[in-house]
Amino acid sequence: MLGQVDFDDGGQPLRYSGVLRDITERKLAEQNLRIHQRAMEQSSNGILICDAGVDGLPIAYVNPAFERITGYPAEEAIGRSCRFLQGADTGQDGLLEIRSAIRERREGHALLRNYRKDGTLFWNDLRIAPVRDENDAVTHFVGVQSDISERIRHETALAFQASHDTLTGLPNRHLLEDRLQQAISMSQRNGQSVGVVFIDLDHFKVFNDSIGHGAGDRILQMLTERFSACIRDFDTLARFGGDEFVLVCPNLADPAVLVGIVERLYVAMRQPICIEGQDVQAGASIGIALYPNDGDSCSDLIKCADIAMYQAKAMGRGNYQFYAPELGRRTSERLNTENQLRRALDQGEFELYYQPKVSSLSGRVSGMEALIRWNHPQRGLVPPLEFIPIAESTGLILPLGRWILSTACRQLVAWAASPEQAHWSIAVNVSARQFRQSDFVQTVEQALRDTGANPQRLELELTESLLVDDVEGVIARMSALKALGVRFSLDDFGTGYSSLSMLKRLPLDQLKIDRAFVRDLLHDPQDANIVKAIVTLGVAMNLQVIAEGVETAEQRDALVNLGCTHFQGYLFGRPAPAAA
Repeated sequence: MLGQVDFDDGGQPLRYSGVLRDITERKLAEQNLRIHQRAMEQSSNGILICDAGVDGLPIAYVNPAFERITGYPAEEAIGRSCRFLQGADTGQDGLLEIRSAIRERREGHALLRNYRKDGTLFWNDLRIAPVRDENDAVTHFVGVQSDISERIRHETALAFQASHDTLTGLPNRHLLEDRLQQAISMSQRNGQSVGVVFIDLDHFKVFNDSIGHGAGDRILQMLTERFSACIRDFDTLARFGGDEFVLVCPNLADPAVLVGIVERLYVAMRQPICIEGQDVQAGASIGIALYPNDGDSCSDLIKCADIAMYQAKAMGRGNYQFYAPELGRRTSERLNTENQLRRALDQGEFELYYQPKVSSLSGRVSGMEALIRWNHPQRGLVPPLEFIPIAESTGLILPLGRWILSTACRQLVAWAASPEQAHWSIAVNVSARQFRQSDFVQTVEQALRDTGANPQRLELELTESLLVDDVEGVIARMSALKALGVRFSLDDFGTGYSSLSMLKRLPLDQLKIDRAFVRDLLHDPQDANIVKAIVTLGVAMNLQVIAEGVETAEQRDALVNLGCTHFQGYLFGRPAPAAA
């Protein structure tokens, strides 16, 4: 309030006059200004105010959070253009948006890479807004910066995990396909080829089983380092899964470049890997496909390289093969057969045929061998050689083997009711994969129990290939089944791997002479000598010896002269259904 005092003649105040002003609004404004000032000072976000009336928009104010985030004290920042936070990193897309917002006098938002006073990077989520005067002229810009570096690091880590293998750090399938698609697109522009290399480590399961999965993981990590050193900077090496890797090689003017890379991979693998004090050596089968020759899509190229890899395995492992259309045709047929096999199991399209075994001493049938037949609804009888290997490799041999065993046991019970057939036995072929199952003994026990078959009339035919691995486990299972009364034959004797020292440990009842020795028996003295030796060995070990593939009376007579007393072959009967 402003006023004046009037005095009388004696000097005493006579009256007071003045003007009363309401300053509430000004006080409120001052209070709000203090609140805003306090808020800016306490904000966890960096705040800066730039003068829009001066070229370069020099900084007029920064709050403490700005100082903390950037490392620059206020006195070093005020008066400078905020471009100093960008350092040399001036080509950022976000800067275009900020510059455009300043030029157009509007709000703007961008994610920027900024650099602290010590040179370290931080990610700045920057928002700017203009400040206007009473005439709507922009006088300043206010910027609010948020340090989101931790969020960016977290998102980057998640993105890496989503696109990379956690064990090796290599690209995973998703990123592999993305890189391969980029390579294909680039090839369409430059006319050069793209190579896809499928690498499958040989016998890697043996490493895991013998030295442990942890050591197996370290082998994969060390091979990743070695493989990465063999390829070009712009090639992509990915872990496809398990012990499989895929390599994408773009810009191939000559396939010989790809061959050179693959041969370097083999050199790297041949170097021993020291794991827990022992040296191990890795090997691999490798398949190669080329764009555009072998396919025009990611899935086709990877599939073709995979097919070629399996061809390399079939040719003895430890080599590489280029894809050829014939491989694809065979693989397609194989997959088709596999799918039909699964359906056949569900639909009951299989049947057992039986081929007699005859004793030359009595002239009577002593037993039967059960042989699987597939009654395909369109193709008729499918040869076993066409589907048994596929059933073996896919694991379908396990349910198929259980069906064969149960069906043969039921047939034993049916024949036991006939006096003429009660003495017959049935021999069932057992695959190595089936016999090595930990529950195989229980499977046989279950089949015998469910059907009521006499275990002494059941013969299991094993091949010598079963004896390559886990001999002690094989002997233990044979002994357990032998205790039940089950008998054993060693099939195709003389063509496999068995040794005499191993043979004497097996609880066998029969040796079967392979048909290869019988076929040329009359013309090849060496075959005759081999048959004589097998018969002599069998007699010495108190084993029955059966010759397979006997088709003529001359073969039978020659076998009798060599001491063989049991036969099986077309001379005595072809395989036929039980009812025949």
